[in-house]
Amino acid sequence: MPDAMLAGLPRLVRAGDEIAWRGQAFLAMGVAVAVYWVASWLLDATTHPIETLVAVPIVAAPTLALAGLTSSRLVREGLAATRRPPRLAVYETRADARERHARFTLIVLLGAVLLLVFDRLTGGGVMSGLVAGAFCSLGVVDLREAGRWRAAERDRSARLYLLVRPNALVARWGRTEVYEVLGSDSDRKPRDPVGLELP
Repeated sequence: MPDAMLAGLPRLVRAGDEIAWRGQAFLAMGVAVAVYWVASWLLDATTHPIETLVAVPIVAAPTLALAGLTSSRLVREGLAATRRPPRLAVYETRADARERHARFTLIVLLGAVLLLVFDRLTGGGVMSGLVAGAFCSLGVVDLREAGRWRAAERDRSARLYLLVRPNALVARWGRTEVYEVLGSDSDRKPRDPVGLELP
């Protein structure tokens, strides 16, 4: 099938791998912002240490609670209603995944930098704590969710996939369809979408 036709199709990505990558990206962003704040503090810049340190748990606690509950519910509901992979989809290659992840990281990093620059110009110094707390919390929740997807794959002896739309940078947040490909049992193994081999 021509590459031009494949480029417009949605892509199937392993659920555990995709969510784990997203969690690692968020966690890395949070740590980077925290390092930026520490460097600013060591250079005697306006950082407001007490307010910043208070801001971290203020945003981290509700983010952990809300995202954690939502994550557990989404995994539970997704596993209860898995589907066969759609015929009009392709399994994402590693090269395509790297390109998509790089674009997502660039956009999130640019957003974080703009927030920190605004905070710096206004003399607040607290935005670092808010951003670090939110990113680290989301990263921890995503890493725990990735563990659930991988455990479910082992229990089911199957591969679980999420669908990424052609122009999307990450798998959809919130409720989404989960696609299941059974293991090595050849008489039960469904045909791969558009005839491509499983990665």
